[in-house]
Amino acid sequence: FSGTLFPPCGRWPLNSNVLFQQQYKGKPMKKFKSCTCLLVITFIVLLTQANAFADMNSHRKAANELLDTMDMNTLLVGSIESMLQLQLSNNPALLPFENTMRVFLNKYMSGESLREAYIDIYVETFTENELKITTEFYKTPTGQKTLKETPTLLAKGAKLGQQLVEDNLPELQQMIAEEANRIQKLQQDSE
Repeated sequence: FSGTLFPPCGRWPLNSNVLFQQQYKGKPMKKFKSCTCLLVITFIVLLTQANAFADMNSHRKAANELLDTMDMNTLLVGSIESMLQLQLSNNPALLPFENTMRVFLNKYMSGESLREAYIDIYVETFTENELKITTEFYKTPTGQKTLKETPTLLAKGAKLGQQLVEDNLPELQQMIAEEANRIQKLQQDSE
């Protein structure tokens, strides 16, 4: 037991100060201070971890509140419908399968099935304060209009992009043909 806080059995001094003076010869409390310091450091680390966990819960709660304010389920249903209609207009052969596609997309792209993943995405992308500010914006009439119109705007943007590609498809085909010729020539030169 030499070097510990406890003396051998039967040698307990009546005064604890005597114990430290006997064992540490003029360096009383050295071991006690080391243990106290270790306990304080451990407490600080645990407190920091608890605060980080509380902060993460608070951050996730802010993301969840934003999704509620956005009415994520309705927003996704509108986006799914817009995407589906765009697909069907581009590929009329899919029209007989419209309902099947809708059921599938609603099953795997619903707000509830994606909620935790969206919370993770929002927590990684925005600070807690940014989430709260965004939530407050979406609670305003302009914010609500933005949410309501977003699926339509996205569909119009996708349709515009598709139309621009179609209008300029001959140029794209020419560019691809030229690049294919260049690559083929490089391969022939290297042989």
